[in-house]
Amino acid sequence: MKQSISNPKAYITLATGSSYFDSPDAAIDAAIAALKAGKTYYGPAEGLEALRQAVANRYDSEQGITILPEQVLITPGSKQALFNLFTVLLRAGDEVVIPAPAWFGFQELLKYSKGKSVTLQTHLAEGYAITPDALCRTLNERSRILILTNPGNPTGRVYRKAELEALLEVVNEFPDLYVISDEIYDFVTYGQPVTSIFSCERAPAERTFVVNGFSKSFAMSGWRLGYLAGPQELIKQCIDFQSATLAGVSVFLQDAALATLQNRDKALLPMLDVLQAHRGLMRQGLDAIPEVRYYLPDGAYYFFLDFSYYIGRTTPDGETISTSMDLFRYLREQYNLELAPGDNFGAPGYARMSFAVEKSVLQQALQRLKEALARLR
Repeated sequence: MKQSISNPKAYITLATGSSYFDSPDAAIDAAIAALKAGKTYYGPAEGLEALRQAVANRYDSEQGITILPEQVLITPGSKQALFNLFTVLLRAGDEVVIPAPAWFGFQELLKYSKGKSVTLQTHLAEGYAITPDALCRTLNERSRILILTNPGNPTGRVYRKAELEALLEVVNEFPDLYVISDEIYDFVTYGQPVTSIFSCERAPAERTFVVNGFSKSFAMSGWRLGYLAGPQELIKQCIDFQSATLAGVSVFLQDAALATLQNRDKALLPMLDVLQAHRGLMRQGLDAIPEVRYYLPDGAYYFFLDFSYYIGRTTPDGETISTSMDLFRYLREQYNLELAPGDNFGAPGYARMSFAVEKSVLQQALQRLKEALARLR
């Protein structure tokens, strides 16, 4: 989503989960060509074989992981991939362990499933790490799914292979526990590449899934293209569920996804250069604001900021900032600046700020934030 600040008082949002970049030319051209070729008919519920093979190939070429196309399901967005799994795996009374801060969509999806969420809290002071001891204390005989997000949303935390192996050692003590690794931002990193959970030696092959898609890494949020990979028998059950409900993803969209993977670097590398620069720009701007703490993101395109220092202060109009929601309302109403409240991610007093916006918009947003906080008494 592109924003304009030709008006110095224009509304600015850093709350969105999508980037401002254009979708790849390869995707657009392939979709148009497919439409002109009449590819508007029903496709297979599991997705085109060529696209499922391309997804499987990316794991083989990048991390030496052998995945069969029969282990891949193409879905209308990664949300649907998650909902397919929740529907197939969860029984009444099952618990889904979600490390927090976490993307609020997990909780929203669980409202329509048989499971209930259990929070495993992580903290900025520890770099949002999940320790094996904390995981072990959280799990019990009712634990059915553990969700890992790598890179993290909203924190930008990337888990290294050794950390994943240590967590999976705990997972293997619970034979009824499935692991879902949400790797939707895996191409967006600023250092060491993401280690897919599929490459971990301790990952139980019959209980491990990866959810991914095209929205975040390729600026294709509105295309609704995701995929799910995992053990073949359970993928087959997810295919059956998707076939009975949503049918499948439009064929012309799948042609666009295939073209995107085939031209991945051409689309991805220019975006990463911009995001790397914007990450540095936001870091510089935040460092100029007193008492705002953050974790420098390893991946994704957000900073998750601790604004607790400013809770309890007073606005120039004499209103007390009693809660984090009061703070964000002040920013929105007085400075036309929208942030994503940390309350939605399980972290009151925090906010998620995206740097996947135009440079001029980011600069103006940081200036407004600095001014707004400086006026709080």
